[in-house]
Amino acid sequence: MIDYKTLKHSDNGMPTWDAFLGPILQVTSTKNLWKRQELIQSVLNEINLPEELMTLRYSSKYHDLVAADRVNWALSDLKISGLLAAPKRGLYQITTLGQHALNKYGLNITREYIHSQPAYLEHQKKIKSKKEFDNEITEEQTFELSEKQIKDWFEKQNSDLSETLIAKLRKTDPYQFEEMMVKLLNAMGYKGTNGQSVVTQKSNDGGIDGIINQDPLGLRTVYIQVKRYAENNVVGSPEINSFFGALRRKQADRGVFITTSSFTKDAQEAAKQLNIALVDGEMLTNLMIQYKVGVQVSQTYELYDIDDDFFEQ
Repeated sequence: MIDYKTLKHSDNGMPTWDAFLGPILQVTSTKNLWKRQELIQSVLNEINLPEELMTLRYSSKYHDLVAADRVNWALSDLKISGLLAAPKRGLYQITTLGQHALNKYGLNITREYIHSQPAYLEHQKKIKSKKEFDNEITEEQTFELSEKQIKDWFEKQNSDLSETLIAKLRKTDPYQFEEMMVKLLNAMGYKGTNGQSVVTQKSNDGGIDGIINQDPLGLRTVYIQVKRYAENNVVGSPEINSFFGALRRKQADRGVFITTSSFTKDAQEAAKQLNIALVDGEMLTNLMIQYKVGVQVSQTYELYDIDDDFFEQ
């Protein structure tokens, strides 16, 4: 059995899609052929994923299971790169290349490794050239993109972007990080029409990292505490209580505590009682993407539909 906690994972504990690469190869190596659903379930069982993560679903309208979806993405890339083969539709087996990678790297197989394989590079070369894609498309590659498949692809891109973003934030200068968080809350509309926001001085901030006055007179003020922590440096209730003490000294009744890691259950309970909003690493990157802070649009795609009103004139 593999301890899922030892795998690369999001802030909520869910292994990232590329963390499943090694476990998938390990499981497929135990017998010749695997059915897709049987393989997915066996991989999730092998890493001993707890029930709350096993049943976790996306908040989108399709409500897909997150864990199974991430295994599917890893399966797809392993097949494209030649580490897995699909001798028949819905059946998978490990290849000689896949067995070699498993023997050499074990569970530490990375997306960089599989994306450097000749088969994967060739696949990328083909899909980048529309002419080649149109002329050389094979029966196996022929499919109609459904709305759900497009949505899944975008969710994977956002998931990858979130992981890159949180890694970059953890390497940012602490004072610059504080400024970024104030900019994020401004983008979310917390500054108000004529309000102002400031980052406190680097020293002697009294436990307050940022102040947002939501109106010109400062009658509605939000105080901010930020912690640029490593993933395993979890924020506990003592830090929440300390922040609350700083709020009381300001005679404030509201605060926002932002971290690049996560919060213990005790910290979450304390924050609920003390009227402190919590933003963990996963929520933070989602908000930054949603409000386009620290990210930019790479490409835009438009989906068209028939304008029935035009034809009824």
